[in-house]
Amino acid sequence: MATILQVLAQILLAANYGICVAGTLTAYDYILTFKQERDLIWKAKWTPPKALFLFIRYSIILDMIGFFYIEFGQQVTDRSCTVVMNIVLANCCVVYLCAALVIALRTWAIWERNRICGAIIGVAWSAVVVLAIYFTVDIIRGVSAFGISGLADFAGCGATNTPESLSAALKSYMALAAYEGLIFLMTVIRGIGYLYRPYSLTFVLYRDAFLASTCLLTLTIIIAVLSAMNSDFFHVPFLISLALYSIAPCRIILNLRDSTSSLDRWDLSTTSQTHLNIPSEVALRVLDGAAEHAA
Repeated sequence: MATILQVLAQILLAANYGICVAGTLTAYDYILTFKQERDLIWKAKWTPPKALFLFIRYSIILDMIGFFYIEFGQQVTDRSCTVVMNIVLANCCVVYLCAALVIALRTWAIWERNRICGAIIGVAWSAVVVLAIYFTVDIIRGVSAFGISGLADFAGCGATNTPESLSAALKSYMALAAYEGLIFLMTVIRGIGYLYRPYSLTFVLYRDAFLASTCLLTLTIIIAVLSAMNSDFFHVPFLISLALYSIAPCRIILNLRDSTSSLDRWDLSTTSQTHLNIPSEVALRVLDGAAEHAA
């Protein structure tokens, strides 16, 4: 019995570490970018990117609250834990897909809205949407919660996984890793030339897309490997990746708006800031294409 409790304590400790790190990253980034959000998002007109930003930004906060309830709640029941866990898992899937959409559109932007590139990215993202929803449903069906607050004075609740849910999780992250790999490859191929033009708008798009793709691809591969190993310690990279899937697309939108804040276009702020000027080397087709149509 002692061995079971020790293993359970290790699993819970890993999950606790994961949610604490993820929550800290989310809160820290929110504090750092709050002024930008206020100036570039709240004061701007409603656009599709603004809606995406607000959904990703604040739904992830609700997810963090849900995970904190699952891990540290004192009045947790099997039913309440299961309901919260299912809602959080479903919302995580939507956040992943919205974040992937923002990063995909940024990748399309650095390719100057090339039709072939757009078709490739569109098909890949649509396939990920279908697979992610399908596997998330299987994960939710297979995962259930059990109360542990009465066991050795543990707080919160734990999750029981079936072979079906573990298999679905592995397939889901394999699909996501393949998608992130494609985005990373397309970003690198197109963006190398912009490293020598660090003052262009397209450089901002490339830099953010490259950094986001690198971090998310690495974490997705790690999670897929841990899932294949049936390791319960995948909670740490899973929760960190959840935070980064919120931070990365929000930073992309904020940075683009900050770089083009004197313009009034589909994806840009309507505020009157003019302290940042777009260099003359940025062609009008880049502004009209990459900035206006790629969210």
